[in-house]
Amino acid sequence: MANEAHEASKLQHMLDEALKLWNEAKYDDLAKVFDEDIIIKKLDDPGSVSGIGNVLVYLDKSQKPKKPQFKIKHAEPAYIWADGTVAQISGTAEYQDKIQDPKIVPVRFTFTFNRDDEGDGWLVVNAFQARRRD
Repeated sequence: MANEAHEASKLQHMLDEALKLWNEAKYDDLAKVFDEDIIIKKLDDPGSVSGIGNVLVYLDKSQKPKKPQFKIKHAEPAYIWADGTVAQISGTAEYQDKIQDPKIVPVRFTFTFNRDDEGDGWLVVNAFQARRRD
């Protein structure tokens, strides 16, 4: 891969911008960085939601009224592999299920990104979060 540090920086910036949209409940804008086969892991449920259409319905109907918040506490540098077409950023964060509820849940996360070719833009294909101990 030509410049892994530059790509890692781009991925971190993309994640920061995506989380800003998440926290503002701008899910239609957020969907522009989703792969069509995206899978998101629910936090309060053992299940997942897969496929961009299903994810958008879930976000609009279940999450938008609550406006959950996700704030990164620590993120490892992006790890890029598969000839520069797959990457992950993992770390720890604080999750607030409802913006009106002060309860904060510590979580660990891994976001997986992909693209067809090294020169293409990155898309989020997997968003995983799970509770963690403080």
